[in-house]
Amino acid sequence: MTYLNMAIIQMASPSGHPDPEQKKKENLEAMMAYIDQVTFMNPTVDLIAFPELCLNGIEPINWRQMAEPIPGGPSTKALTEKAKEVKKWIAPGSYFELGDDGNVYNTAILISPEGEIELKYRKVFIPYPLEPSHPGKEFPVFEIPNIGKIGFVICADGHYPEAMRNLALKGAEVIIKPTLQGEWIGGLRNHTPVAITRAIENQCFVVSVGQPSPIGMGDSVVVDPEGRIIEQLGVAESFTFVSLNLDEVRRVREAGSCGMFGFLKMLKEFKEAGCNVDECYQAGIENADVYKNLSFPHPKTPDELKKYEKKVELYS
Repeated sequence: MTYLNMAIIQMASPSGHPDPEQKKKENLEAMMAYIDQVTFMNPTVDLIAFPELCLNGIEPINWRQMAEPIPGGPSTKALTEKAKEVKKWIAPGSYFELGDDGNVYNTAILISPEGEIELKYRKVFIPYPLEPSHPGKEFPVFEIPNIGKIGFVICADGHYPEAMRNLALKGAEVIIKPTLQGEWIGGLRNHTPVAITRAIENQCFVVSVGQPSPIGMGDSVVVDPEGRIIEQLGVAESFTFVSLNLDEVRRVREAGSCGMFGFLKMLKEFKEAGCNVDECYQAGIENADVYKNLSFPHPKTPDELKKYEKKVELYS
């Protein structure tokens, strides 16, 4: 059997320091302490995963000042050195990346035990105007040698089936979702069913790692390829360990969920049989009928939101 042994760190961003660099430094120190703790408690762990923006915290004002190049930035350098020290794979949640193009991205990375950045994913589906970052364009996957293929989505990406479907069709067997979702964003009726649905439809493990209450809602959850919750945390800052049997992904994709629903195999077979299963994409998503009666653009800043709300009032 092939296992991926994970440590899931449901960590808050503890620093409230007014200086952006000092804030990052204090949050990074907390992350390092957790890495030391979990590797001491469970030496067999393969991969240590953190939530969305645990390095930056909620930062609506100084988010650009907190951004750094990846690779090349001080936080990234410290994390890659830590991975080499403990000889573990590290997924340090996501943090603000200053791109070569001058844009700021919400970026997740996967660091190898040798301290190499093997995967970098920039969040695509930005929840404007709540978040000010720039959207990425790609859905990359990486195969951890002798284990399996890993992909990332970040928080709001999980609400778009296209994000995880892209990863699944590229072979991803485990999809890690760093998350900073507050209780006010639908609570358990939103977060947990989304993770379950994405796991079932893509026949893979979904690992959602969130920040705890009160900023986040906690509820970090691990869902298997048939939609079963195999681990779940509460609302408080905490961590846990979980072993993912990747042979289960291969079994379910081959034999079908619940022994009969070969969702991914059947998708291919129905397409080859002439069923227009991707009709919604063939003409271009942007040309769909649903958009003909919707106003654009979607507001991306607080000022644009105010204008949008006034515009909507005219139709009520």
